[in-house]
Amino acid sequence: MMKIAIAQLQDTRQREFFFSGSKEDLGLEGIEFPMQNTEVTAIFADADHGYYLHGDARTDATLVCDRCLTDFNSQIETSLAALVVMDQSSEFEDEEIIEVDPSSPYIDISKFVQDSFMLALPFKIICKEDCQGLCAQCGTNLNEGSCDCEDTSIDPRWNKLKELNLED
Repeated sequence: MMKIAIAQLQDTRQREFFFSGSKEDLGLEGIEFPMQNTEVTAIFADADHGYYLHGDARTDATLVCDRCLTDFNSQIETSLAALVVMDQSSEFEDEEIIEVDPSSPYIDISKFVQDSFMLALPFKIICKEDCQGLCAQCGTNLNEGSCDCEDTSIDPRWNKLKELNLED
């Protein structure tokens, strides 16, 4: 878990914390892909109603390509920036907020870091820019070789275009 004792933040304007370990050690169990060498740097600075958190996180992840369905290793990096609010009565808009119960002795940033890693993933996870994917007919991985399938399947909605005479 990435818990910071609030007592460590008192009487200082800024304090840096470093976390490293497995996703289980860091409380990132909600992430579904394997992660290794995860490192998080979190810097807390005094702010009104709590603390300003900034820093970065990086991990070596094993992802599955959306085109060819093969596993590949990738480094995921993300920046951290949030306002840690200790005063529950305050309302903030247009900010990343981590709300902490005023009676709690610590701040747990595990969920925030987990969300940051998930948001750092691209919408389409691809092993390499020129990934050819899988053959739609036989399922052969086209990055590893070609197949003997003929690409004769035409969407029937386009059949009417065959009747056009474009040579005029």
